[in-house]
Amino acid sequence: MTTNNEAIASRAEAVIPGGLLSPSRRLGSPIAFARAAGPYLYDADGARYTDYHCAFGANVLGHRHPAIAAAINEVAENLDLVGAGVLELEVEVAELLVKAIPCADQVAFCSSGSEATYHALRLARAYTGRKQIIKFQGGYHGWHDYVAMNGQSSRQMLGSFDPMSDGILFDAARYTKILPYNDATAVEDYIRANPGEVAAIIVEPIAHNMGAVIGRDQFLRDLRRISTDNGVILIFDEVITGFRHALGGYQSIVGITPDLATFGKAATSGYPIGLVAGRRDIMERVGRTGEGAVFMGGTFNGTPSSMAAVKATVQELSRPGVYERLFELGDYLRGQINGIIARHGLRAQAAGFGSVWLVYFFDGEFKDYADLLRNDNELDMRFRRALIAGRQIFQPLQLKRLYLSLSHDQSVLNDTLELIDTTMADLARSVAA
Repeated sequence: MTTNNEAIASRAEAVIPGGLLSPSRRLGSPIAFARAAGPYLYDADGARYTDYHCAFGANVLGHRHPAIAAAINEVAENLDLVGAGVLELEVEVAELLVKAIPCADQVAFCSSGSEATYHALRLARAYTGRKQIIKFQGGYHGWHDYVAMNGQSSRQMLGSFDPMSDGILFDAARYTKILPYNDATAVEDYIRANPGEVAAIIVEPIAHNMGAVIGRDQFLRDLRRISTDNGVILIFDEVITGFRHALGGYQSIVGITPDLATFGKAATSGYPIGLVAGRRDIMERVGRTGEGAVFMGGTFNGTPSSMAAVKATVQELSRPGVYERLFELGDYLRGQINGIIARHGLRAQAAGFGSVWLVYFFDGEFKDYADLLRNDNELDMRFRRALIAGRQIFQPLQLKRLYLSLSHDQSVLNDTLELIDTTMADLARSVAA
């Protein structure tokens, strides 16, 4: 008998390429979600799943948070998409963000994190009059040709151009230099060897796109110094770290202020948003026409529903103890997982920061993508598939980070930990066999 999940997946195959809106949404078996609430998802056959995917991290408050729903319903009574003039709601949200984000003299809105990084790089090139950008191996900054390369590269492709997609225009991509993460010396050496050529350095201050490789304080401080000394625009890509770890992004935690920063995902707790924040003398080019202007159009930029969601999310995340609670949950989960790993004698470790977590299947320290090539990808994938089979929603790709939301409490985590314990025991037996 065909299940509802299978029937919907079959229909999707006929009308959606690959049956999914992105290959990264594939879970390994047909699951069609029909409802979401708090930390849970429910499929078309009524089964309940605990969500550690959280829409790639967007749902920092949990699914269908009542404050977000109320804010969107309220604005919908008076406004829909206008696309002309200015809305007071846009101004209110921008004022909140300028107050919260250290680098933000001004903010400009778009609809996704990829759009935000695209616009930030265009701004940097316009401001400096230069072409080259520096990104780091293992980092992901969106789908566009400037940066869609050298993500989860094989060992053989390290140091080489490794595009993430067919159809990338090499004439655009060739201006991007890939360097190792946490290696400021490599950055300084490259800029000195190519004076006046580099427009921007774009970096995740925590490299969550390869799990949770934290940018060392000295590395980030050195990037700030190198950028200032050489007229390079320093861009923090805070699409994941922003709003999830702190309202002001990781820059407010580490105390290092970039020239520009990009945000998305958790800013609305589940609605489309992207934004670029930064220095006034750079950002004001977006508001011009004529010579020196940087075009940043988009019909859905500043959509009232998304603006209402940002405002409500900021208000909820500003409540006392919110971030302390997210960090407590993450620390508890990682601590318990490391205890399970030690008990079963596996070469693995729970890693992460705040409410972002994952399990690396190797031991020892790590500082860049090359270190992560020690990961036992087979065990990693077996772990993830077992958890998905146990109705825990993970991204089934090795090295990919997982998330908690404020709606995950300790009892939810304990249920998952029981399954993790059983799974780790099975993996340990297979390794020993």
